[in-house]
Amino acid sequence: MNYLYLLALCLAFISCCTAQEVYGRYNGQPGCRTEDEITVGKYPHFHNKKAYWVCETLGVPARMAYCPIETAFLNDARTCVPWAEYYWSPTVMPPSQPSYGGI
Repeated sequence: MNYLYLLALCLAFISCCTAQEVYGRYNGQPGCRTEDEITVGKYPHFHNKKAYWVCETLGVPARMAYCPIETAFLNDARTCVPWAEYYWSPTVMPPSQPSYGGI
């Protein structure tokens, strides 16, 4: 019977660690709090090369958009390009981040 409690405790610990890893990573979403962010308009998603963030309205967090099939978002060009033209570029934090619940 003690093994069941130990197993339940281990499973709870593993699920907490996994949830933090999945939900704790910043994905590059800009807060769209500056005019510069609105002017630039598009920012790369940090973990999904087919996705990017679009700043449209000042003070409203960016919405996620996706590139068409067989393309990826190229940060230097700020547009979707075929995978053959895609190259890696360093990740750069956007000027602002969204605030959730007063955080």
